[in-house]
Amino acid sequence: MNEMLNQRIQAVQIGKDITHAQLVAKRNLREELETEMEKYLARGGQIKQVEQKQYEARHGTNTQYTNMGCRCKKCHAWALKAKKVKTGEIRL
Repeated sequence: MNEMLNQRIQAVQIGKDITHAQLVAKRNLREELETEMEKYLARGGQIKQVEQKQYEARHGTNTQYTNMGCRCKKCHAWALKAKKVKTGEIRL
């Protein structure tokens, strides 16, 4: 009980208003996940680390200009050619 009270006090101090029911639900979910992981590993399952690839910008494309907001000379030249912008002036 004292542990839950301390967790509640810490949560309020951080600025998160967490109810007792939310704490219990979170704890139950964590315990359920741990048991499921133990079962998965006992059946021979493996946990693999995902490779992180560094993003490679492809300048002069719609994706780079529109979605990524790149305003380099190459992307701006593409936007002029594709009639996405009407001015030759690059605004940063």
